[in-house]
Amino acid sequence: MLGNRRYDEMVAAQEDLVARRQAGEFGDLLLVLEHPPTYTRGRRTEPEDLHHEPGWYRERGVEVFDTPRGGRVTYHGPGQLVAYAITDLRGIGEQPEGAGRADVADFVSALETALMRTAAEWQVAAGTIEGLTGIWTGDGDPVPPGATAESMAGAVARGEVRKIGSIGLRVSRGVTSHGVSLNLDCDLTPFGAITSCGIENCRVTSILEETGSAPAAETAGLAFGQSLAELIGREPVVIASEEVGLSPAAPPRA
Repeated sequence: MLGNRRYDEMVAAQEDLVARRQAGEFGDLLLVLEHPPTYTRGRRTEPEDLHHEPGWYRERGVEVFDTPRGGRVTYHGPGQLVAYAITDLRGIGEQPEGAGRADVADFVSALETALMRTAAEWQVAAGTIEGLTGIWTGDGDPVPPGATAESMAGAVARGEVRKIGSIGLRVSRGVTSHGVSLNLDCDLTPFGAITSCGIENCRVTSILEETGSAPAAETAGLAFGQSLAELIGREPVVIASEEVGLSPAAPPRA
């Protein structure tokens, strides 16, 4: 667990770690952390996704960064699990050693499944919606199998289906970076000042909002890491940040 880290610091760290992973200096990594209040604009972000000029957000203590990951604009803040995967896609799943990279879609599916399993550990049933990014939870039953953006449009607009986790990935020469976020007990208000992930009428929720309690980011990060490792055939080992050249984690928030 890396604690609470500035977004620009972690973008630079990931660029370095991806190059070193490509060079074979170490195995796959999962960076588990939180960010201070931050908006990030992915490569597909439209100007209208931010409802105000960047200076308006900065005046209110929220940084705005452009990012090389896929997707559109989203929010990060304390109380949200962020997990960045520095993963060589070669050898994942049925890929024989040295056969080239695995299908990116398969890895995204593994990330989604690990997010859903993590949410389920804290009594939130979640699912995916074809055509919409991330994972979602609904009133009563979880998102039905085979749900599509078209079939769920009304439920999303009415707030009966709410987004609880996001995915934004980058792949460079077969190695991934960036990754996922899962809302634990974060302030949801900042999501109202953007078109979250480019989805109109998107209501966002958290484990706290759905159940009345939530785990710490470190606890949820360990659960997510174990699930992801199982799905992609890796053996998880917790290491200190210094072992890959990152500064020590700050003390956890009270």
